[in-house]
Amino acid sequence: MNETIKTIHARRSIRFYKDTQVSEADVAAILECAVLSPSCKGKQPWHFTVVRDRTLLDAITAGNKRLALESGDEEEIKKVSEPGFDNFRGAPVVIIVSMEDGQIYGEVDCACATTVMALAACSLGIDSCFIASFRDMLWHPSGKDCLDRLALPAGYTPVFALSLGYAAEEPHARRPRREGTVNYVG
Repeated sequence: MNETIKTIHARRSIRFYKDTQVSEADVAAILECAVLSPSCKGKQPWHFTVVRDRTLLDAITAGNKRLALESGDEEEIKKVSEPGFDNFRGAPVVIIVSMEDGQIYGEVDCACATTVMALAACSLGIDSCFIASFRDMLWHPSGKDCLDRLALPAGYTPVFALSLGYAAEEPHARRPRREGTVNYVG
């Protein structure tokens, strides 16, 4: 089995991290891979924001918790009421992936870039978790302060995040893959 396939098999979503910081060189290597990701018509409709500011990540989490509690959605309320709830899982570094507004396949392109970063991180021995649930607060009018703190270029909207760090937990066994998800034509 080649190294790329081994990395795909090894990657897991990690939800608890050690305090150990990820080096600038490793973050740069991960971002270099992100910008090499495929995109529709080569438009590259993404912007990457590296966040190490725990106060900002905590403010986003607090805003999301407040919105979930106000929503009345029992499943969301249960999730955010768990002790230590953190959208970013306590990761020492988070990369926010934002999409250029008006790009018809921009969200798909940003998802590709986020997946590429997760694989690049795994290949470097860095754990990660692909996150979309953080964005509710940033899309809500009450999230303007946090959105401003991200200092995104005009015309970009946050769509995904990738937490990065070193696991403080043993990864769970991969769930069995569903059968019947592949067919061949011709």
